[in-house]
Formats: sequence, structure tokens, C-alpha cells
Amino acid sequence: MTAAFTFNARVAEDAISRVSRLFNASLDDIFAELFQNARRAGAKQIAVSQISYPNMGEVLCVIDNGPGIADPEHLFTLGQSAWQDELQSSEDAAGMGFFALAGRRVRIIAQEAGTDRSWMIDTEPDSFAGKSPITCKPGPAHHDGMTVLIEAKPNEPFVSAANHAAKYLPLEVVVDGVVAERRDFLAKADHVEDWRGIRIGLFETSPTVFRHDGNVNFHGVTLQAALPHVTQSFHRAYYAQLDVRHCAELKLVLPARKEVVADAFFAELKQQILRIIFERIAAAGAHTLPYPSWSKARAMGVDLPEATPMLRPFSARHADHNCNDLNPPTALRPDDLLLDSDDSPIDEQNLAMALSATEDAPRLFEPNGSFNGYSWYDTLPCLALSGYRLEHVESIERVPLGETPLTHERPAKAYIEGEIGTVTDLIPWQLETDALILGEDYGHIDEADFCVPIGAEITHDDLIDLVKRALFNPSDDVEAGSYDEQERWFLDEAEDRIIALLQSQHEMNVNAVIRTISRELYWLCKPANDVTIRIVEGQITVDGIESGDISATLTEAST
Repeated sequence: MTAAFTFNARVAEDAISRVSRLFNASLDDIFAELFQNARRAGAKQIAVSQISYPNMGEVLCVIDNGPGIADPEHLFTLGQSAWQDELQSSEDAAGMGFFALAGRRVRIIAQEAGTDRSWMIDTEPDSFAGKSPITCKPGPAHHDGMTVLIEAKPNEPFVSAANHAAKYLPLEVVVDGVVAERRDFLAKADHVEDWRGIRIGLFETSPTVFRHDGNVNFHGVTLQAALPHVTQSFHRAYYAQLDVRHCAELKLVLPARKEVVADAFFAELKQQILRIIFERIAAAGAHTLPYPSWSKARAMGVDLPEATPMLRPFSARHADHNCNDLNPPTALRPDDLLLDSDDSPIDEQNLAMALSATEDAPRLFEPNGSFNGYSWYDTLPCLALSGYRLEHVESIERVPLGETPLTHERPAKAYIEGEIGTVTDLIPWQLETDALILGEDYGHIDEADFCVPIGAEITHDDLIDLVKRALFNPSDDVEAGSYDEQERWFLDEAEDRIIALLQSQHEMNVNAVIRTISRELYWLCKPANDVTIRIVEGQITVDGIESGDISATLTEAST
């Protein structure tokens, strides 16, 4: 049996050899860490440029006017921080930032703090991993602050990287001779509150939608944190950004410091952000919060009424989803209905056509699942379609949704059927209509039936529009033709079938001939000319077009 024993955690001796993987060696990391070191040291200004330097070639030169350093070894001792206790406590400065330079040749000329002497420190790429020595010798006298010379790589965008690192830094940075623009991280916030050393700003849109600064500013270093946000169906959304001023409790994940530690304090911070958001929503009055968010606000003690009873009015889906649109939200009335739909373009277009022709049609509204739980939403009567009823002279046929009828003669009347569900009952519902498209969604036009009752008042053009909205779904296959071509082919076929249905097969054929001549041949004729086209036993003759007319017309057409 193995005996019990104890041991202490320790750092492996070869851990320093993998130090280059602590940072990604990008200019963003390098400038961020050097700027933070200068700020913590008490510098008032930083200058960044690219110069040619003896024995190093092109280098990035970062100069600060801080007090210098007391011990060069502190810069290269992983995990050791020379900052004073107060700063180390408030910012969790861990002594790892200078290793962002790992993998580069570097020269440092640093004032020996409190004296007129300086050090000159030279490193090679392997120096940070402990594989080659770091040379430190006396530097020039009266050198103020710290100068860091970093081996430059070809075509590095140092100006943009330095400006980005300086954007929210609380001290002046001069980049290539120009003072970098500095901004207040919460300048565009709609509301700002201070909480335990952190400024909490609220915004209407996500702070990372149009830019890449993250949502937390930690003394000039920006990062992305999982901060709570609250959206509403029809009212403004709330997103948070944090500007950390002096907060010892907010910890960042070391060494890169690009994430917030998800500890108890961060959980408390997120709750505070939610509280501020809910209080702002309560102060605004009307709201359309999702029910879970409303319940959470109430549990936190924020007095909020139920969401305002409003929904989007029903808007029928199109077979071509690019044509779908949304109606603006509208306040509900006691007799309004919620539509329970499977998003079927055929069924919804049939319903919309019937509603548009009915004076006292009910107002239908789109469902919104985020409102499940509110008393007004849960008690809203809901219409669910069940099928269609076709009344013939001697029979009645019921057609389920998505299917075609067994009989193909025109009925005397046609109805859309369904049920209205209330809290206590199901009520049969029907609506008479002048036209129906019957069949499976997103099929070919040949696979659908057009149903128009005898004596219906629907116009040819209205029926064409119904067919197109319910059935036209253009293919994006490169071999299928352009959108305009597919639309023309579809409308031609729809027109032929509608004329055959409403008039006769003969009228359909005549219209097809007229359509072809109008589209393909009419441009050859002057409007004043009488032109006769005869087709006899396969022979085509044309009278009324003179050669001069044709050449003139062709010239005009080509022009």
C-alpha cells in the first residue's frame, strides 16, 4: 500500500525555455506591455518611432520619461514585479509584461533610478528563454527615463499599432512625431455609473459590432469580457462597457491579460450591470423585455410592470425569402388573434389574399416566443389553420395543408379553415376566399393547383401576384439562368395556366402567340404599319413590312 505524503507546487526548471509562447510577439502585445510599464513607472510621455541604429539596422524605438529602473534583473525575472505594493495590489502587476519582447533582439538604455547613471542592456532572441546571457554594462551618463530599441521586421505597421495601443492610455504618446489621439472609452455611452472603482457605461448597440476595441478598458489595454446585455423585442437594447480606474478586485488572466478572471467579484460585477440596466428600463417606462429577463429583474427587486402588449402584424411569407418583410409593431386590441403558422408561403399567401378581400377580417399577429409567460400573451386567442374546403354543386372536398385536390373542376365556393384556441376552448373558424394555391411549398409551379371558384371577382393580375408570391423561388444555380430570366419564364407559365383556367385553352394559345410577337417581333414594325403574319402548312409569310422599314428599324434598334 502506497504511503501518504505531501509536496508543494513549484515551477519546472525548463519553464523559462517556453516563455516565448506566453505572448504572440505581435506589435499590439509589445506596445501594450511597454506602455503599461511606462505608465506604472510614472512616465508622463512616451515616444515611438522607427530609426536606423548602429549594429542593429532598423529598430522600433520606444522612449518614456519615467524614473528608469532600480535593478535590470527585475525586467528579466519571470513573475517578479518590482512595483510598489499599492500598485501591485490594484493592478495585479505580475512581472511578465516585458517578456512580450521574447524572440526579438533588443537593446535597453535605462536610467538608474535616482541617479545620473544608466544601464545598457543587450539581449538576443534566446536570452528571454535563458539560452543565451543578457549583457548589462554602463550606459551614457545623464540618460533620462528608458529607451527600448527593438529589432524591426520588414513592413511592420508600427504607426497604426502604436496609435491603437495609445487610444485609451491615460498619458501622452507621440507616434512618429505626431501626438496620438486619445479618447474616453465611454465617450459615446448613453449612461455612466461609477461602482467600486469601475465606470460602467451603457450603450444601445454592441460595442464590438463596428470596431475591435473590446468592451473593457484596463488603463489603456482593451479586452473582451463576457458582460451581460439585455435586448428587447421592440425597445432599445442595452450593452455594457467597463472603464477600470482603480479596482484591486478585478483580476486579469496572466500573462497576456486579455481575459477577466471569472471569480466571485466578476459575478457580482455582472449582477450590478444587470441591475443598472433593469433600473434604466424601469425609468424609461414601457418595455418589451423577454419574460425571463423581466422575471430576473423582479427577483432583483426592480419594480417593472409586464411588457407592453404589442406584436408585429401578420406578414405573409414569400417563396422567395428575399422578398419577406416585417411590419412595424402595433399595440394589441381585445379581439386580436395570434397566428400559429408553420411559415408556409402557400398557406400564408392564401390567408393574406383572403384577409385583404374581407372587410371585417380579424387582425392577426406574428407569434413572439420571448413573451411566453406574460399573462396577456398566454391568454391571447390563437388561430391555427387546418386546411381548405372546396364546395362543389353536389359535393364537398376538404384538402389538407400542403396537398392538392382530387377534383380539378372549379368549385362553387372555397374556404380556408382552422381553429381559434382560447384558454378554455377551441372554436371552429373559416374564411371564404376567391383564390387558393394548393400544393407543397417550394415545389415547381407544375406541381401546384390553382383554385378559383366560379363567379370569383379576383382579377387576372391579382392572381398572377398571388401565384408569384406563393411559388416563385428562383434558383441560385449558375446554369438556371439569371433572376430576370427565371422570373420571366415563371410568369409566362403562370399566365398561361391562369388564362386556361379562367378562360380556355384556346385563349391561352392566342395569348402565348401575342406575347411572343410583342416581346420578340414587334420592334421590327413601325406602330403605324399594318403587318399580317400567316402560318399555312408550316410556311410563314409576312405582309406589311417594307425593306426600308426593316432597315430603318434595325438601325434604330442597334443605336
